[in-house]
Amino acid sequence: MDRPYRPELHFIRLGLPDRLGLAVKWYGYKGRILRVDLSAGKTSVEELRLDYVKMYMGGLGYAAKVLWDELQPGVDPLSPDNILIATAGPFTGTLAPGSGNIYWAFKAPMTGGWGETRSGGKFGSWMKYSGFDLIVIRGRAPEPVYLYLESGRAEIRSAKRYWGMTVHEVTDALRDDTGVHDASVAAIGPAGENLVRFAAIINDYDRAAGRTGGGAVMGSKNLKAVVAAGGEGIDVYDPEGFMAAALEAQGGIKADPGQRFMGQHGTIGGLLGTNAMGGLPTANFETGYFEAADRVSHETLERNYMIKRRACHACAIGCSRYSYVAYGPFATPPNEGPEYETTDMNGPMNMIDNMEAIIRVNYLANNYGLDTISTGHTIAWAIEAYQKGIITKQDTGGLELRWNDPETHVKLVEMIAYRKGFGNLLAEGSYRAAKAIGRGAEELVNHVKGLEFPAHDPRVESKLLAIQYAISPRGACHVHPIYPSYDMMQVDAGLKDFGLPWPLPDRLAETGVGKGIAYRALASYGEAFNNVGLCIFYSAGPESGVISPRRIARIYTALTGIETTPQDVLLAGERTWNLKRAFNLREGFTREHDRLPKRMITPILTGPAKGLKVESPDGLVDEAYDAFGWDRRTGYIRRSTLERLGMKDVEEQLQKLGKLSD
Repeated sequence: MDRPYRPELHFIRLGLPDRLGLAVKWYGYKGRILRVDLSAGKTSVEELRLDYVKMYMGGLGYAAKVLWDELQPGVDPLSPDNILIATAGPFTGTLAPGSGNIYWAFKAPMTGGWGETRSGGKFGSWMKYSGFDLIVIRGRAPEPVYLYLESGRAEIRSAKRYWGMTVHEVTDALRDDTGVHDASVAAIGPAGENLVRFAAIINDYDRAAGRTGGGAVMGSKNLKAVVAAGGEGIDVYDPEGFMAAALEAQGGIKADPGQRFMGQHGTIGGLLGTNAMGGLPTANFETGYFEAADRVSHETLERNYMIKRRACHACAIGCSRYSYVAYGPFATPPNEGPEYETTDMNGPMNMIDNMEAIIRVNYLANNYGLDTISTGHTIAWAIEAYQKGIITKQDTGGLELRWNDPETHVKLVEMIAYRKGFGNLLAEGSYRAAKAIGRGAEELVNHVKGLEFPAHDPRVESKLLAIQYAISPRGACHVHPIYPSYDMMQVDAGLKDFGLPWPLPDRLAETGVGKGIAYRALASYGEAFNNVGLCIFYSAGPESGVISPRRIARIYTALTGIETTPQDVLLAGERTWNLKRAFNLREGFTREHDRLPKRMITPILTGPAKGLKVESPDGLVDEAYDAFGWDRRTGYIRRSTLERLGMKDVEEQLQKLGKLSD
């Protein structure tokens, strides 16, 4: 459609005329930020800022800018002074494939630094349909409340009767009590209420925004839930162009064999292959091979327990599972999952070979509102420490900790959620629990910045993953901003032009082969997904099967009317990555926090990957620092980097704090 680009059409005055006397609106975006002051019991609405949109596009980039501007450094993550932001990208709620995401940003209870977490489902879309691109929540309500959103309006309502309910219970109750039975509900369970540091925010019953402790932040604010009832649509600048771009991307995704496998078998479909290569975390990462892996595989799930596949809003893959256990000690009603991470962290990681127990743990964790990764990993750490005599029965209250003990594992999940007995210590996460125990317990913790490793071993999968674990602003993470196994990717010239080495070096090669440069390209690409609101699973595969920078730019331009190139998309991603880095620098993080734990530089003991380790962790970090333009000695961002990215305000603040490198 031939329409001239008009910058003034991207301002919104919430019903007021602009300087030209026109009533104008945003395209793609709703143009509204909802601000919620729980201490005062008040809400207000303001417009998006076009300058922030041009710099960061939206989503986590915009949220990072709000936190940078408004959150005072040094605040306790569980105090009323922390800020919790729910954010959707411009693609969220549209027909762009893979656009059913919600992101949450905050100062993290797990790390004391940058906190972010995402989930799929439909909450992000329903939040947009309710009229808002971002919700900025501050303060603490004097008693439990929930937030109700509909048609550009917001109400703070009492949640006293819902406090203490599980996620499933409160979701049903709120839908019944509001009379909006198709509303999307994001809620916390008992774990969030009890300020478990790795409590999750769960939307649509089982979709977990799990990592870094967003549920604890929500609980600390006495905020039980957010109900998004919808009521509005999303305007598209060029409907024909947008549909053509979206359908072209969707067709490529559906034609890709890797994406079809993901849809057919879910993320758990990769468990057997990972085990075969010796990279399946087992026994707290002591090995990467589990002899009974077939008992907890996708084949076992599909043969005995799976009901159907499920998909998020606008998803062309449908990777989620829906399963149940009909009878027995681990009987479980139908629920969503388990995914690969949940299965490994609560299965092989603890030497558990019982799929029924894993399904039960998945159900309980979602209902209580727990991050299944930190839950399973923390229990595995405790078992190893107990087996080595570091933790005793006096510490556990008489509870014996053993490998392959599904009954005790299930019991510990409840104890953690309600902070009962030994569960009260585990609710702090393995890093803090180990510091409290002492006696060498810290040597057994697999974490970066206080966040436990997920179910991917960088010694085996990719040395790019080692870089991401080390320098990721939220701590050890395999998907934020991207799953960085670039040897599996055959991406288009949008990334090659941005510095991705070609041809690609071996996945296990370390320094001197361009790994730092490659990671800069991939991290910027991944942050672009977080900015526009796309699922990261759409970033792997050949050009025919990904939403590449070229496709993002094409969809974005047609959706919003803002002319955008692939380079613009990647630069916005790089700005977001550096802004998160600046956030952590302001909180006191340095090069010393970008380190892998002892076990990752120790050879794997058994299995097909026996003997593998990260040979040069410092060298990998050095190469990444050089590529991003950060100082090797301090980890500070160089002035020239921020100048190149146009981040003058960040440069000035870091300069005042003495945390800018020349």
